[in-house]
Amino acid sequence: MALDYQVFYILGSGLLLQERHLDVRTNNLANVNTPGFKKDFLVASSWFTPDGVKKNTTNPEESSNNYVYPIVEDVYTIFEQGNLVKTGNPTDVAIQGNGFFAVQDGEGNVIFTRKGMFRLNEEGYLTTEEGYLVLDENFNPIQLLGSEVKITKRGYIYADGELVGRLGVWDLENPVKIGRDFFSGNPIPTEDYEIYQGFYEASNVNAVKEIVQIIKSVRAHEFYTKLVQAADEVQGKLNNLL
Repeated sequence: MALDYQVFYILGSGLLLQERHLDVRTNNLANVNTPGFKKDFLVASSWFTPDGVKKNTTNPEESSNNYVYPIVEDVYTIFEQGNLVKTGNPTDVAIQGNGFFAVQDGEGNVIFTRKGMFRLNEEGYLTTEEGYLVLDENFNPIQLLGSEVKITKRGYIYADGELVGRLGVWDLENPVKIGRDFFSGNPIPTEDYEIYQGFYEASNVNAVKEIVQIIKSVRAHEFYTKLVQAADEVQGKLNNLL
C-alpha cells in the first residue's frame, strides 16, 4: 500500500516548492523600493524517491523518473548592480562596481551593506539609518567635525578640506544575507569600485519580472492542488473496490 501514497509525496513536494518560490518572489517584490536590496533566487533539485539519491536528469523516458520529486536546494542572493539614484545629500554614497561598506551594529559586530544612505549622529560620527557606525578602511568609526563634506570616487573623506579618512569598501567571501540590507562574510580588500557622493544604489529587483514569476508559481500551485484532489479521488475509489 505504500506505493499507493507515493504520488501524494511527490505532488506535496511540488506544492511546498511553489510556496517557497512565492515566499522568495514576494519578498523580492516587497523590497523593489528598498535602497541597496539584493534580490534572492531559489534553486531546486530533483531526487529519486526510493533511494533518496539526487538525480541529474528528469528525462520522462526513464521509468525511474516517475518517482522523482523536487526539493529546495538553496536560496541564493543575486548581486547585480542596482541603478544609482541622485539625492544631493553629501552623506549619501553609492558603490559603482564590487564591494560593501563596513558598519558596526549595536552589538559591536562588523557587518556589511550596499545601502549607503548615511547620516551624522550628535557626536559627528557617520552612521547608517539604524544608527550603526560606518567604518573606515581600518575598521574604525568615522567622525566628521566639519560643515562641508566631500567624498572622492576612491572613498577618501574630507571635512572642510581636511582629510579625515577613507571609507572601508570590501568584497566578501561567502556572503550571507542578514535581514534586508546587511550581510556577513569574510572581508577581502577590493579596488574594483567607484564611490558616488550624493547618490544611493536602488534595489536590483525588476518588478515586472517578479510579478511574472509570481503568477507562474500561483498557477503551478493551483495545478498541483488539482492533481492532489484528482489523485485523492482515484485513491478513494480504489480503496472502495478493494
